[in-house]
Amino acid sequence: MPSEEPLAIQFSDLRGFTALTAERGDEEAFRLARAFVGLVESRVSGRGGRVLKTYGDGVMTSFENAAEAVECSIEMQDALCAEYCHGEETTLSAGIGLTWGAAIRADGDLFGTSVNLAKRIADVAKGGQIVVSSSVAEHSSLAATEHNFRDLGARPLKGLGEHRLYEVVWRGEVATLGTVNDDTELILTDDGKLVIQFAKHALEELQDVQEKLAALGEGEGGLGGRLKRAIGKRVARKLPRVVEWAAARAGMGIEHELGDVDVRFEQEGIVLVVKGKKRISLGTENVDVAEAERFIDRFAALKDGAG
Repeated sequence: MPSEEPLAIQFSDLRGFTALTAERGDEEAFRLARAFVGLVESRVSGRGGRVLKTYGDGVMTSFENAAEAVECSIEMQDALCAEYCHGEETTLSAGIGLTWGAAIRADGDLFGTSVNLAKRIADVAKGGQIVVSSSVAEHSSLAATEHNFRDLGARPLKGLGEHRLYEVVWRGEVATLGTVNDDTELILTDDGKLVIQFAKHALEELQDVQEKLAALGEGEGGLGGRLKRAIGKRVARKLPRVVEWAAARAGMGIEHELGDVDVRFEQEGIVLVVKGKKRISLGTENVDVAEAERFIDRFAALKDGAG
């Protein structure tokens, strides 16, 4: 018989997996997806949770305790980053969404609004981010979890209206800089790292557009070819400006030692360079310039101190 019970429900899925599959092939992508599922399973079982289902590059789990679900999410992100944050060839990140609420359990699965909410929240989470509902923040604070929650405000979620969301601050953050449209976030950590987090929809949108732009006007001469190439450039300017997208997929999206990174103002906006070649350029229309200046000052001070 179906039963209804309060549970913490967690969805986690890899970011950039479609691009990884196209670049590395089905077998390698399958291997990495299985490795991710194995990582989730080991952390969830250690925190008393249950793995309910896997779906390609994602996992759905449940917990009877909200604080345990939060701690498990942190352990998952920490373990994933330790394994895949630093490689030049293969880097992976995951977005995690959590809710606490009543769910109907039947045939080994869960159903209900709380389940749908958890999935929508996971879609909102950037790679490397843990985003939770207000109910998780309330129940976790009552359980005296050691980690802080950052209020993200009310966010519209597809088909579910607005919900107040919170981010679990699981790294030792020193400074953050986010874009106006919330597509990208830069984080300085107290252990000398710069972390880059991309939103799921930004990754998908950029990948799709870059592929189309790469083919637009290719091999065409004359006025028609020039017009198509001009249109491609115009479309690109409407997006957050990410240069060398293939390089970003290979190693830009997770974290870097401060010694490998430079962040500065240029004519085009705020520019981030990794090892002299991998770049992200955030136009001044997409960041608060005063906040960006403070972030760059903090970055410079940390880098000087690390050196």
